[in-house]
Amino acid sequence: MLPKYPGDAPRDLSRPLEELKILVDARLEGQRLDLALTTVLTWRSRSSIHRLIDAGFVTVGGRAVAASRRMRLGETIHVEVPPNPTANPDPGAGVEFPVLYEDQWMIAADKPAGMAVHPSGRRLDGTLIHALHRRFRRPGDPAHDVVPRLLHRIDVETSGVVAVGLDEQFHALVARQFEDRQVEKTYLAVVFGVPSEREGTVDLPIVPDKRSSVRLKLTTGTAGNGPPAVTKYRVLRHTAEYALLEVRPETGRTHQIRVHLSAIGCPLVGDKLYGPDERLFLHQLAGTLDDEHRAALVLDRHALHAHSLTFRHPMLAREMTIVAPLPPDMAALVP
Repeated sequence: MLPKYPGDAPRDLSRPLEELKILVDARLEGQRLDLALTTVLTWRSRSSIHRLIDAGFVTVGGRAVAASRRMRLGETIHVEVPPNPTANPDPGAGVEFPVLYEDQWMIAADKPAGMAVHPSGRRLDGTLIHALHRRFRRPGDPAHDVVPRLLHRIDVETSGVVAVGLDEQFHALVARQFEDRQVEKTYLAVVFGVPSEREGTVDLPIVPDKRSSVRLKLTTGTAGNGPPAVTKYRVLRHTAEYALLEVRPETGRTHQIRVHLSAIGCPLVGDKLYGPDERLFLHQLAGTLDDEHRAALVLDRHALHAHSLTFRHPMLAREMTIVAPLPPDMAALVP
C-alpha cells in the first residue's frame, strides 16, 4: 500500500488518487528522484514518472527538481496525479463479499479467491479495502467518518477470513495480539496425495530457492539454516487423489504453508509455483496458461482457505472465533 504521510489523515480509498506526499525515509535516502518514485509508485513505468517530473507534477520541498536529484532523509516529495480518463471513478464499486461478523469496532469478511486485500503493484482498485472504504468513509462528515484498517492479510488466491478494524483503539489492541502471536489461525488446504501421517508437524526453516528461475520462490532449509518455521497439519478426509487438511501455522513466514506442504510431497492443488512444475507460474505471468496447463492444476487458484481466526475482543472482553466455511471449489474435490 502507499505510505501514509506523517500527520495526514488516512487516504480515502473510495476515491481515485489525486495527490501524494512521500516522506523520504532510509529506504529512499540517496536514491535519484525518478528511482525513488519508481519504488513507491509501483504501477507506473520509469518513463511515465519522467513525464510527470518533466511536466511539473513533482516537487521536492516545494520546488521543481531534476529527475537525477538525490533524495535526502526527511525531505518531502509531492506528486500531483493528473486525471486519467480511463481511471475508475469509484475504485470500490462492484466488489462483493460475504460479511462473517460486524460490530461497531470491527468487520470480518469472507474474501473470495481472486480478490486482492489491498492495492499493490499494478492493482489500483477493486480490492477488499477499497470496497470497505466505499462503505465506511465519510471525509466530509468527520463525526461519521470511519477508517477501515486491515488487521492482517492473505494472498490474492487464498480465500477466507479477513478481519478489519473500524475503531483506532480496537485496531491497535488487536494488531498487538497479531504481533505477539496470540491470534490462532486455522487454514483448510486441499493437496495432491495424502500425507503418510494423519497428523504431523513440519519444522523446517524457509530460505530462498537458489535452484529456481523464479526469484521470489522459497524452499526449506536444514535445521539452523534460515528463519525457523513450524506448521502443524491434520488430515480431515481424503479421496484417492486429494486430501483435505486442517493447517495451523505457528510462525508467519512468507508462503509458509505452501512451502511446507510441498516439502512433505503434498503440494496445494492449483499451486503454480510450489506444485510439480514452476513453469506454470511463468506461464501465468505471461498470460499463456492453456487448457493442458489448467487440467494439470485442477483449480485456477491454489486450494488454500483461511478458515478461522481466534482472538480476544478487547471491547467485549471475551475470546472470539470467526469462521469462514469451506468454499465450493475446494469442497468439490474432497466430498
